[in-house]
Amino acid sequence: MSILHLVRSSQFKSSDFLQCIGVLTPGDHLVLLDDACYNLHHPLLITAQEKLFPQKIAVVTCHAQARAVTLPETITGISMTELVHLTFNNNSVVTWQ
Repeated sequence: MSILHLVRSSQFKSSDFLQCIGVLTPGDHLVLLDDACYNLHHPLLITAQEKLFPQKIAVVTCHAQARAVTLPETITGISMTELVHLTFNNNSVVTWQ
């Protein structure tokens, strides 16, 4: 059973990203949006990448751009339309905020 994890808050301000990483399984997807875009430059991102295949971690591009956050080469940028498609392609969705 695949789960889409939507992380909306920065690990610099809350522990949501850490808690999310604790329950990730290899079949899950992780999307960073809103202030979670700042997690692209947090050391915990490496832990998330070790638990998931690189193509299963994404960030909403327009949210990262609005915060002037650059995407590492290993992270995929997606649109809001692609995010909607991910919600339909996973068994369930968990929002961490």
